[in-house]
Amino acid sequence: MQIQTIDNRPPLSAVIALAKAERDPNLPKWRDDMTSMSAEIARKYFRTLTDEDVRDGFNACVNLLSIGLLRSTTGAIEPAAWIQTLRAIGVRGVSRLTVEMIKACDSLPADSLAPYAPLSTTPDAAARSYLHRLLPTASREGPIRAYAALQVETDTRADFKRSIDLAQWLTANPPIARVVLRSMTESFDWEHLSADEVIHRILSVACGVAKANSFAEPDLAEPDTAFLEFPVTTLGPNLFAAARRRYDDLVAKIPSPLRLALIHGESTWFDRYIIPSAKSSKSRAAAPKPPAKAAKKPTRKKSPGN
Repeated sequence: MQIQTIDNRPPLSAVIALAKAERDPNLPKWRDDMTSMSAEIARKYFRTLTDEDVRDGFNACVNLLSIGLLRSTTGAIEPAAWIQTLRAIGVRGVSRLTVEMIKACDSLPADSLAPYAPLSTTPDAAARSYLHRLLPTASREGPIRAYAALQVETDTRADFKRSIDLAQWLTANPPIARVVLRSMTESFDWEHLSADEVIHRILSVACGVAKANSFAEPDLAEPDTAFLEFPVTTLGPNLFAAARRRYDDLVAKIPSPLRLALIHGESTWFDRYIIPSAKSSKSRAAAPKPPAKAAKKPTRKKSPGN
């Protein structure tokens, strides 16, 4: 028997309905474990055990277990597989599946604009767990959407981490001697640079399109690029080809896993921020061709009799 989930029930509710229909002997044990888990959640996250808090704790328990079941099938809606998972590892085991997902998310940096100074793989101890955002999302939009949001958040944070790692690698392995690497404690706002800006500045210098001190304060006339798209550089054909060679040489030295930080969509960092001069390319393409010389018509010799 298959339980259809088109009625938007949480996965756990669909599994319990299926278990009841099959008279599963594990139901009393699951019910006791869920009762204990609901009380733990209410006590830990809602602080009290009022009737309302207990209800909220029970709803949170259902949602968290539903997310664990979804993880067991990689997001697929498979009630028959879910009940097998619940039978195999129990309520606490399904709960651990969700906890592992949340911990994996929490272990990654949460902000793409995190200051460069504290770049490290250790998450901020004071940062709140993503669980505090996951529970309201699940309560408001349901566990299926919450599961998808958790996946997206984890993937996004993995991108942040990759950018941070690349920034660290570039500062530890300056691409060219002209890149000036100063102490973080010196007063030129190093601590205000994001990992993305560190990458952009160093690559710009390496490609020959920025000044040697890649961390110097920008001119007052320049826009603040910390919160705006980085400026695009237009180069003539010779300079563009030279910049491309420098970029390719540098990328070849970067460890393969970190190169993904240079790709957004289907474009590389170079393709986004260094472009060939449209004028020079158009002038070559649109240059008028000299008119072909008209072929001379052969002159007919007059016969001696004419």
